[in-house]
Amino acid sequence: MRRFLPLTVEEARGDLDVILVTGDAYVDHPSWGVAAIGRWLEAHGFSVGIIAQPDWTNPESFRALGRPRLFFGVTAGNMDSMVNRYTASRRLRTDDAYAPGGEVGRRPDRATIAYTSRCKQAYPGVPVIAGGIEASLRRLVHFDFWQEKMRGSILLDAKADLLVYGMGELQVVEIARRLAAGKTIAECRDIHGVAYALGMKETRPEACETVIELPSLEECQADPLAFNRVTMLMYRESNPSCGRTLTQRHGTRWVVQNPAMRSLTTEEMDRLHELPYAGLAHPCYRQPIPALESIKGSITVNRGCSGGCSFCALTIHQGKDVVSRSTESVLRELKQMTERPDFNGIVSDLGGPTANMFHMRCMSEEANKICRRVSCLHPVRCKHYGTDHKPYLSLLRQARAMPGVKRVFVNSGIRYDLASLDDEFVEELAKYHVQGQLSVAPEHAATAALNKMRKPEIKYFTAFMERFRKANAEAGKPQFLVPYFQCAHPGVGPEECIELALYMKREKLRPRQVQMFMPTPATLATAMYVSGVDPYTKEPVYVARGARERNRQRALLFYWKKEEAPHVREALIAWGRADLIGDGPNHLVPPGPAWPSWQDKARRDANTRYDTHMGMKIERASREEEQEERWEAVAALGVSG
Repeated sequence: MRRFLPLTVEEARGDLDVILVTGDAYVDHPSWGVAAIGRWLEAHGFSVGIIAQPDWTNPESFRALGRPRLFFGVTAGNMDSMVNRYTASRRLRTDDAYAPGGEVGRRPDRATIAYTSRCKQAYPGVPVIAGGIEASLRRLVHFDFWQEKMRGSILLDAKADLLVYGMGELQVVEIARRLAAGKTIAECRDIHGVAYALGMKETRPEACETVIELPSLEECQADPLAFNRVTMLMYRESNPSCGRTLTQRHGTRWVVQNPAMRSLTTEEMDRLHELPYAGLAHPCYRQPIPALESIKGSITVNRGCSGGCSFCALTIHQGKDVVSRSTESVLRELKQMTERPDFNGIVSDLGGPTANMFHMRCMSEEANKICRRVSCLHPVRCKHYGTDHKPYLSLLRQARAMPGVKRVFVNSGIRYDLASLDDEFVEELAKYHVQGQLSVAPEHAATAALNKMRKPEIKYFTAFMERFRKANAEAGKPQFLVPYFQCAHPGVGPEECIELALYMKREKLRPRQVQMFMPTPATLATAMYVSGVDPYTKEPVYVARGARERNRQRALLFYWKKEEAPHVREALIAWGRADLIGDGPNHLVPPGPAWPSWQDKARRDANTRYDTHMGMKIERASREEEQEERWEAVAALGVSG
């Protein structure tokens, strides 16, 4: 059995070079950032230990592995800790997929700040480096939805010595090499893909052709349009080939962000995923880790996304350039999977953030070196972007032909506008690689909303849906699409919400899940939410604010549910569209009481106190919201399954 990275002094058997602290339970799998970073460091000659889900109130928990020789590496985990703990309605979640048994309360709010503080308290003088998605997306001024306020760089709140943004493998190894060679943490500040805070007496880099001064924290707090400019520049300067250094003032301090680190090569991706992972949760856990259960039998084939959707942080964290493993590497991992005693012949997913972007890339090296586009696909597909599905089709064909493999499914996201460009992909997908249902994310139907989301027009989804249905009929398979739609996104007002509901009725779509937009750090949609203005077009954007308006939109997309009918009627009346209440084919909901009168009736019928009834409703909504948001959380991680 493959060994795990040490969690205890006994397992470590000596001093460690690097200790990684994480808000997740330790699962030795490449989809867990802390495992990937730990194994990558180990492969480059450094000894590594992990402190998983420590007691953040007690410094002793951070002394569990002794004093690291080089540095502490701190991550909140595979998810931003606030997204992990709260729903889009700011309610506490009832489970944590990255904790044993799904137990909640195993990590604090803004875990990076708490963990960094305790590391410094446990061993003063040891460098602490923050990383992971929480630190990466909060490296500069950012909007905190849970406090409804603008916050400064997490570097200053956490007092970390250095922040690694992006996926981080190349940065952490270079930092470890320099510190092992006797250099100081200050001598690591020139590494690409890191950010750092200057001391009170340090001189900031002057603005020039290679250095851009961003609007300050105070300017962003006073003027949302300044925050728009910060967000836009973060994206414009995210290309490793042409990105410039960004500086930002926070009171009397300065934060400096170096240009992005280059992406891994295919060879490096192969090496990373073929390191000796155990593929299991550490034996110390007596209960299963839900997130591991969801990806068992899956293999990640790529990372990054060229789509650049406004609400998604994949582009700014993993990169716009998709990096894919070689077909040979994926097949080697699959062969190892078939040799496991518990393998049942089913590959649950062969994918990534966007599965059919496997080996899709910019076909012009010269154009890519100077590209500042947020998306390769919006508003129109770049002429240099390659859309060849042959590499992915070849991989799928070889995978399903491997001895011991019965079925190979694709459960990752599919970019349907790209899929429609290939003559074979949709038909082969339907015939061999769908497990009864295929999830896709059109997000909306209204053109105005889709433009703000940076998603393709609904006609592309409609065409894909028709082609998929036809392919199922030809294959003799009763399979169906599961579309994900989103409400309350900036640019989605009553008119757009009604347009989506009517489209759903016309196409006979009754999705089980509707995502309510959550403004998360470092996305373009969050900048629009804060300012009410599109950062690029400078046009005003409708923003649904407050629980009432956001919940109206959510209810309308479940117009077909009997229990939502009073809420739908209330929304339609409030929006001046009572004409959509009736029994005809062009109506959304039958006549009946709207929410206020229904509320009184429910109180009388139940013969209970109103607040008790509402408490029950809120509790149920929380559980539903957790399920409805889970898909986006998985996509944001860049894991398959």
